[in-house]
Amino acid sequence: MAWVIVVHVFGVIFWLGSLLVICSLLGRSADTAAGGKSELIGATRRLFNGAHAGALITIVCGIILIAMDPVVMAEGWMHLKLGLVLLLIGADLLLWRRMVALESNPSALGRSQFAMLHGIISLLLLGILILVFVRPF
Repeated sequence: MAWVIVVHVFGVIFWLGSLLVICSLLGRSADTAAGGKSELIGATRRLFNGAHAGALITIVCGIILIAMDPVVMAEGWMHLKLGLVLLLIGADLLLWRRMVALESNPSALGRSQFAMLHGIISLLLLGILILVFVRPF
């Protein structure tokens, strides 16, 4: 079980770290000239592949951990954690859609939208960490 937890945490770091970097890169693209903008968008598209691999590792290992210890589903903090994970998946999809919109119309989105997504992802991660380590209920 310990190794599954290690791989799960690695997937979380890989997934969310990539999403935070993607937010920063896309935010910078708003201030970049047209030629550099396409390079940044191409880099973010490649980063998304890694981010989604991390998401897959995280979700698969999370399912395995719950299957190994199904009693954890009786605890309230786990239900809230899973809800926050669903919100993270939604933020991931929203970030993907923003990147696609930026590809088709490079001047459509501003830096503030990506800064807001960066903050939302960070707060969701903080909430999950508090639930896992403090287990308030």
